[in-house]
Amino acid sequence: MKKNHAITIAVVDDNPLIRESVKFRLNSLGYNVVMEAQNGQEFLDKLQINAMPDICVLDINMPVMDGLETTVHLKRDWPGMKIIFFSMEDSGIYINKGIELGADGFVAKDAPFAELNNMVLSLINQLQVA
Repeated sequence: MKKNHAITIAVVDDNPLIRESVKFRLNSLGYNVVMEAQNGQEFLDKLQINAMPDICVLDINMPVMDGLETTVHLKRDWPGMKIIFFSMEDSGIYINKGIELGADGFVAKDAPFAELNNMVLSLINQLQVA
């Protein structure tokens, strides 16, 4: 698939090193990371004035507004955005709650980067079918 350049991605994580690392890796694969934020509230504020990205890589545990609460707002106000939960919290409770709220996938932060790429590719296929 060569349409990666057209897909836009946001990275929302309170850890600046993780945000930068994920952004760097995604950009190096040809994706376009157009937005980043350190918590859900900052991301929602940025969405008010910027174009919606196709995919959001969203941490669960963050200060101010966590990923679960952020997902509720995203699915209500930007239902077309695909959400990948990206967290160290790989317990079934978080995964199930995220799916219940509308998250489209989950990748553990300690997983090989290929898992995140595979999830992004899977969501791109869904976006192109829709």
